[in-house]
Amino acid sequence: MTAIKNEDFQGEAQGLPILNYDNVIDKEVEVGLGPLHTQFDNKGNAYTTLFIDSQVTKWNLETGKVVDKVEVAYSPGHLTAVEGDTANPGGQWLVSLNKIAKDQYLSVGPSHPESMDLIDISGEEMEVVANAPSQPEPHYSQIISADKINTTEVKAKDEDRKNSIWSTEDAHIEREGDVVHVYGVALRSRFVFDAESDTPDVVNVREGDTVKFHITNIDRDEDITHGFGINGYNENFEIQPGDTRTLTIEADKAGNFPIYCTNFCSALHQEMTGYLMVEPN
Repeated sequence: MTAIKNEDFQGEAQGLPILNYDNVIDKEVEVGLGPLHTQFDNKGNAYTTLFIDSQVTKWNLETGKVVDKVEVAYSPGHLTAVEGDTANPGGQWLVSLNKIAKDQYLSVGPSHPESMDLIDISGEEMEVVANAPSQPEPHYSQIISADKINTTEVKAKDEDRKNSIWSTEDAHIEREGDVVHVYGVALRSRFVFDAESDTPDVVNVREGDTVKFHITNIDRDEDITHGFGINGYNENFEIQPGDTRTLTIEADKAGNFPIYCTNFCSALHQEMTGYLMVEPN
């Protein structure tokens, strides 16, 4: 395995630069057989998978000397350390990924189950601490420190947000010529499109109308995502907690078309339905 230190071009061949090996080499590291992928820690070490040896090797970037090796029960390909290809790697954990399986799990056919190993690299010696199945021949991955992931759990209740309403009582339908605006809500476990109607989960339009569904998910619990699908119109989207989404369709065919929640949301999920009723011309 060769580490390159600079770009000292010897010349060109058919427009391609030629590197002078003696000028650009930093060091040669005898890591083992079949080196494939390398990651780094925060202590000046590199970690390289050895496809033929079925090992992960740890070597020092300054000395070029191998520090440690650990066995894995497969031919490893890619591997990933905590932010191990960034300017500030973590240096605690490494995951070795399976390129060709051997005998870690019971064979279930011509293709053996593939797996990945979690390796503790916090000390001088590496230690395999866990093993789990993986997708076949995984190509590359990333490990990111959890404190850097700041997700939006539930969107803020913004009463000034365009097209949004925040209670079932405010659900209503407005017609502007041949454009119908539906200001509705989704909540566990029903749709409400028109609070003034005897059938609040039904939208009545005419064939040829443009229908704009403005649906707000008014659930405030994390992960209560609702779906919105219309049979016969091949439409479907998701609405995250606290979000407002708009779907525009052309009511170009008459009939009764079921509306249903397409994302499991509660024990009564299957009852979360409604209808688009398109009156023929």
